[in-house]
Amino acid sequence: MKRIIRENPIKVTIAFLCFVSVIGISFWSYYAPVSATNWNRGEISRIKVGSPDNFAFAVFGDNKGNSSFFGPLLRDIERDKDIAFAIDIGDLVADGKRSQYCRFLEQVRANLSIPFLTATGNHDFNNGFDNYASIFGPTYYAFQAGSYSFIVLDATNDSGFDKTQRQWLEDELKKAQDTKTRFIFMHIPPFNPIGSGSYLPEKERNDLQELFTHYRVTHLFTSHIHGYFSGLWGGVPYTISGGAGARLQGSDPQHFFHHYVKVRVDNGKVEVTVKRIGAENAIGLLYSLTKYHLLEAGLILGFGISVITLWPSVRRKPGRGERMRGSIALNKRQDT
Repeated sequence: MKRIIRENPIKVTIAFLCFVSVIGISFWSYYAPVSATNWNRGEISRIKVGSPDNFAFAVFGDNKGNSSFFGPLLRDIERDKDIAFAIDIGDLVADGKRSQYCRFLEQVRANLSIPFLTATGNHDFNNGFDNYASIFGPTYYAFQAGSYSFIVLDATNDSGFDKTQRQWLEDELKKAQDTKTRFIFMHIPPFNPIGSGSYLPEKERNDLQELFTHYRVTHLFTSHIHGYFSGLWGGVPYTISGGAGARLQGSDPQHFFHHYVKVRVDNGKVEVTVKRIGAENAIGLLYSLTKYHLLEAGLILGFGISVITLWPSVRRKPGRGERMRGSIALNKRQDT
């Protein structure tokens, strides 16, 4: 090792610095400071509607940090001055790292001025709920906008809700009976519209359906499936909107495309309109990739080039003169 360092001091130094920097960036991705706490509470306080009975909001899910679609989606919503606020129904980022939330919030702030609320998805707690909860606040909550009730659930477990959230949900639905609508938002749907299986055990699914029917849920919004579906579930209208950027899960053009939905409420009536979204142009996509990943890519490339150029020195055996010098040095140490 000493010989390699002596022969290639600059290459070894570059390789070492690149390696240490990549490790540092990885460490930073887990512990990066995020300039937001209790985000959802603050955003709810910002909601302003022109009429308590007539306004619009946007719903989408499963962007997973894909800026090539998420950026255009946010800008399209921003241009529609009819939309009062937006709700992202989970899988905000790829795997819940703090650095990913930093980029996510940076993109939201740069492209959207209206209030922006979130629900948690299964990918948002891949590294634990602590990151999500410390930034956005409680994983389930309720609020009222105008004459309408909004209930956001923590639906990230295919075994259903725990007893605490289940009781809280029923209590919120009871309180919401005096409002004109009751909207439910949850990441994983209780049923699977594209297969014979279900995301919930039969008992849990039947209980939830009975609860929604009994308390007259107006509309259920979910994501998780990367596409678009709508219909009735036990008499309750539902919309699955999971096309905000994640890789689509099918090829049927009627269901699998990137989009968000615009929801208009007018004196208790609900109209859901699908808004298709195209990807960022090549220049914009290159800019996004460069902005967020150039440093890491450059460091990894630098480390790789350094190792490759050092490899001949690593494999080369010491020459006869070097062995003799080493032997003489050893003999001198022994003589002393």
